[in-house]
Amino acid sequence: SDARTVKKVIITETGQNAEPDDVDMTERCKIFQPTVAQVKRYFSKAYPVEGYVITTERYSPCYATGVVKFSDNSFGEFRLRSSGTATLYWNRGDSVYLLYKHNKWGDPLACGYGLSSEGEC
Repeated sequence: SDARTVKKVIITETGQNAEPDDVDMTERCKIFQPTVAQVKRYFSKAYPVEGYVITTERYSPCYATGVVKFSDNSFGEFRLRSSGTATLYWNRGDSVYLLYKHNKWGDPLACGYGLSSEGEC
């Protein structure tokens, strides 16, 4: 069997802040501008994780949104966070949390992740 590959990515928003009342963070989130190539790479390498990874261990309010389509014709909308986490909302109603840490995009919270007192870089 062939491995599923990323066929197409459409980015609809970048540099967004999930906490719009935090004006400083809104400005900082603007540096999160992943490219189509970076998002394709992300979805080629990301793996499923539990929800706490997104909400606690690697929380970031900075996000981008869009659509990803795979070679098996499955597709869904995504909310990708600068921390390397994402929620993929499949077109048939399911969703999955994903993680891939080794991304090259701008992250205003870089080195601030992890559950220990020392940030993860």
